Amino acid sequence: MLLQNKFYKVLDSTIDAGGNHGQYRLALLPDCEVYKGHFPGHAVCPGVFNIETIKECAMMLTGRKLAMPTVKQCRFTAVASPAVCPQVDLDLTATATAAGAYLVEARITAGDVTYVEFKGEMTAL
Repeated sequence: MLLQNKFYKVLDSTIDAGGNHGQYRLALLPDCEVYKGHFPGHAVCPGVFNIETIKECAMMLTGRKLAMPTVKQCRFTAVASPAVCPQVDLDLTATATAAGAYLVEARITAGDVTYVEFKGEMTAL
């Protein structure tokens, strides 16, 4: 995992009995180097880091190393920041396809604020 325990830390996770739906409680780690450059004094979570966090949680859910060749939809609906929302929830569904890929849908939220909505395909490496 590239970002786990550097950019975010998993505080809690719940995986359904079928193994294709997971909920993750994440702490955003304000001491991460990325916040010093994005943006100093007003740190925000870069969109690409949000997407990588979704991929890493999908890898935890599936137990597979994944690549992300296709992003069908990714909406950043609010700006996440460790100062504003030190903890976020990631709700993720990964549905296996006959071709060995996973259709992934995810949302990053905190309370009633949605930060990211994601739909895409991830392939096992």
